[in-house]
Amino acid sequence: MTGEPVNVTADFIFGTMATDDLRLAHLRREALGLSHRHALSPAVPSPGEPTTLTVWVGPDADADRIDAWYSVDGSVPTSEGSAVALRRVASEWDTLVWGYRERWEGTLPAQPAGTLLTYRLAATDATGTVRMVAADPDDPGTDLFAVSIDTDTTPDWLREAVIYHVFVDRFDPGAGRDWLAPPSLDGFWGGTLRGVIDRLPYLADLGVTCLWLSPVFPSPTHHGYDATDYLRVEPRLGTEADLVELFDGAHASGMRVILDFVANHLSDEHPAFREAMRDPASPERDWFTVSDDGSYRSFFGVRSMPQIRTDHPGARRFLIEAAVHWLGRGADGFRLDYANGPSHAFWAAFRQATRAARPDSVAIGEVVETAALQRSYAGRLDGTLDFLLLQQLRAFFAFDALSPAAFDAFLARHLAFFGDRFVLPSFLDNHDMNRFLWVAGGDARRLRLAALCQFTLPHPPVIYYGTEVGLSQWHDLEYPDGSRRMEEARVPMVWDARQDHAMLVFYRHLIALRRAAPGLWSARRTPLVRSEDGLYVVGIGDGDDRAALVALNRSASRQRFAVPSGWSITGTVVPSGDGATFDGRFVDLAPWTGLAVLGTRIAGDGTEHAPRRPGGTAPG
Repeated sequence: MTGEPVNVTADFIFGTMATDDLRLAHLRREALGLSHRHALSPAVPSPGEPTTLTVWVGPDADADRIDAWYSVDGSVPTSEGSAVALRRVASEWDTLVWGYRERWEGTLPAQPAGTLLTYRLAATDATGTVRMVAADPDDPGTDLFAVSIDTDTTPDWLREAVIYHVFVDRFDPGAGRDWLAPPSLDGFWGGTLRGVIDRLPYLADLGVTCLWLSPVFPSPTHHGYDATDYLRVEPRLGTEADLVELFDGAHASGMRVILDFVANHLSDEHPAFREAMRDPASPERDWFTVSDDGSYRSFFGVRSMPQIRTDHPGARRFLIEAAVHWLGRGADGFRLDYANGPSHAFWAAFRQATRAARPDSVAIGEVVETAALQRSYAGRLDGTLDFLLLQQLRAFFAFDALSPAAFDAFLARHLAFFGDRFVLPSFLDNHDMNRFLWVAGGDARRLRLAALCQFTLPHPPVIYYGTEVGLSQWHDLEYPDGSRRMEEARVPMVWDARQDHAMLVFYRHLIALRRAAPGLWSARRTPLVRSEDGLYVVGIGDGDDRAALVALNRSASRQRFAVPSGWSITGTVVPSGDGATFDGRFVDLAPWTGLAVLGTRIAGDGTEHAPRRPGGTAPG
């Protein structure tokens, strides 16, 4: 649709750990000094339950005493308030830094429901010098930790959601208008909220249940991740009345709407930042990290995006009140940009306030970090976007860099590591990376295979706008000069005959399959085949009659597989393309095809249990 890729670079995922060198440097800094890693046991304490915290002391640090200062009213703890002394429990060798690290532990007392348990960790050496334990080894100023003591659980609607990611400026101009067609993808192309409203019937027909809107607040850029006002709507995109109409229209069509919200940074044109820079004595000055020479901390060094000190009471209140405002106008929650920038303490307070405003609202973080750090947001966020799975899906289906056995091993360990409390929305691409179809060399068969796998995994799937109609891009993100231009993944949506109709039909059937049995995809996964020649077959079910079978042929050869008697199923079949068939006993797959079967197990005597839904075969 947008041309075959002529140069596809190695996959690149934007973040602080985008390369092996960055990961190694981070691990060394953490291991050499003082670290806590948000290590609580239990990680999310229930009301009335004490929690034990752990601190590590590396070779470059010293501690004769470690205290946990804590508060229960959301205030910043100090040495004058409540405190618990930690104890040294072990000395451990760390080969990475070729030295010993000490492990210290202490227990914070149980608290009642509704408590925002906030704490800081102070290490005192033999000279009496106090050094605070930082939440981020790269930022010694982040020393505030917190967890909300509650019994909140993630709303069921998020667990069962099919999410559609709308990049508003690139989705639809609305009212029959044409694209503005500026000279580059970095300009404004004219997508509007009215355009999204006009396409609600399309989205409802597709079957999605949740819309994720890119930032809609006033901003000088096409992407909007640098707001100049958190309480208004960008005039280019429409009005607040348009946004409320979109909320209402989506809700009437059975869809939720979540907003992209940036708490980590804002635009240097924001009035609060301008006042901070104009008057060093202004209250807003402390919302930012400003040096004596006038330089300031910014998002990845981008001067137009000054970073907010989210633990400052005024800045925190300002951001949380803005989020609560939009919940009151009809938003169902937030996708939180660069969520690992603000502290866990900020997100604990954010979650308490937004849940109080709307109990079924959700908060999903963008955290491109380690699995351990992502999991540490349990109790502060409902979940994080699954960047780790994203990398494996692209490696397996687009780059042929994993075997079926390695991919299956990753899935089993990944799902076990996070458990079922934390939600990990899955996706194949987004606005900051090459689209999947681009890195797959334009091969739609690979995209359909990857989507088939994605939609039969436990967590809610996300579709980046246009993927369902074969939208790719015009140029690779990486240019010959080594620069990366994320806007290459943000080409305008197509609404004409250039759409891949077969892909659209496939996605409709895939979403229908997903929604037909939302609880089943979280059932036990049993690998049936993981062959080196590219066949991967999984059975899904907990031993009852309801079950699913997923067969994927990631190879250039036809594959045939005899289904074990325990996994013979009758029901709905969704093939990823021509040449993928299932007759109840044998799966036959043409190269680069797959299928999913959802239905009822066939009993060992050859009889069928009555299916709970009508069976049939959906065309690919």
